[in-house]
Amino acid sequence: MAFFSWKKKEDPTSTASTPSPTDINALLYKRNVELATKNKALSLLSTLYETSILALKPEDLARKISDAVCPALNYELVSVFLYKEEDDELVQIGTSFSERFGDEVRLSGHNLHELSIKQASTKNFFEPVIKNHEPKFNEKFGYILKNIFPEDEIQRFSDRAHLKSSLIYPLALGDRVLGIFTIGMNREYDMLPDYERDIIKNIVNVTSLAIDKSLTYEALNVANEKLKSLDKLKTEFLSLAAHQLRSPLTAIRGYTSMLLDGSYGTFEEKQREAINRVFESSTHLSKVVEDLLNVSKIEAGGMKYEMAPFDMEKAANDLSTDLSITAQKKGLTLTFTTDNKAPYTINGDMEKLRQVMLNIIDNAIKYTEKGSITVALSKTAENMIRLAVTDTGMGISAEEKEKLFQKFSRGAGGKTNTGGSGLGLYLAKQIAEAHGGHIAIDSPGVGLGSTFSIELKGV
Repeated sequence: MAFFSWKKKEDPTSTASTPSPTDINALLYKRNVELATKNKALSLLSTLYETSILALKPEDLARKISDAVCPALNYELVSVFLYKEEDDELVQIGTSFSERFGDEVRLSGHNLHELSIKQASTKNFFEPVIKNHEPKFNEKFGYILKNIFPEDEIQRFSDRAHLKSSLIYPLALGDRVLGIFTIGMNREYDMLPDYERDIIKNIVNVTSLAIDKSLTYEALNVANEKLKSLDKLKTEFLSLAAHQLRSPLTAIRGYTSMLLDGSYGTFEEKQREAINRVFESSTHLSKVVEDLLNVSKIEAGGMKYEMAPFDMEKAANDLSTDLSITAQKKGLTLTFTTDNKAPYTINGDMEKLRQVMLNIIDNAIKYTEKGSITVALSKTAENMIRLAVTDTGMGISAEEKEKLFQKFSRGAGGKTNTGGSGLGLYLAKQIAEAHGGHIAIDSPGVGLGSTFSIELKGV
């Protein structure tokens, strides 16, 4: 089935439907201008996207955006305002003028770089833009200049600066208004082609996202600074508290030690047992205090290291021998081995590294109920000396591994054990890293034992 249409034959002598060369040139010119504007707009949007991902303060961001938009699209004025909800006020944070507009501003003697618009003075402006999130297209520019220029000057200034219309867009995300985006033009809004209106909407959307990100980034920075301040206060408090505890603890340990040694006479067994518990508890508390002091020193950057060559094999062997007695009391075997690649010499603070090794071996004993503990010393191909402490204890889950080296963090085993401050492994990590080494943990899982290892550079 076919459809036919009839078309009236055109008169070849008629010129009504034939465009003149002038019309063709005008059309081509119009298309070229439109194409040039669209190319500028694409380049501008690319610039704005690049600017939006920078970690800038809102004021710096707003200045960059207005400085990019104003000349690119030949506007007389572009401004970005932030909305201060607590004051119901708009505060200008970035603005850019055309050269002609800037000349008029200078001649006027007014400052248009620091504007603020209060709700009370422009109620008919706040209602649609701020409250209803609706753009405002005004033939005059009075809204922006109302609080700066006297009423009789506004029209004269607008005429001299060639301002034909003002466009005011809310910068909003969801139900939240961030501010407004204003444009002063030397053209009527009704004369703008559709593609330029779309360009403006895209600019406003990019600006809204960029300002929101900037405000969020700024708020995070403020919160971070507050957290740093609180962390510093916490460290100072720990240091002060630890120093205040150290002196009385020293006296308690000293006098209980003298009591146990018989310096003040003899005691019955029950009395001696009570004094011994006081001595052990004060010794444990002294270790906690020492850990707190070390943490405060590390965080304040005041931890000092006395670096000198020392033999890791002798230190590890001596500690294993001393702690084997504690292990035997629990029915555990503690073995020290090497891979016979001596010397095992490193350059470091012997006392602090001994404390690290002591902490790791002691933890293995604490959290192993039956079986054995192996302290193994070896060398890697890169001349790194590795001390590995392997136990048959309760093991560690993957989730706990991530937290063990944090301050005041303890594994599931630590929750059932009354000893320890939760600082030992944190300190061990900090000390190992201060020596250019590192500490690690490996465990097949809960109930399957674990291996703590320290690697330090050999001399």
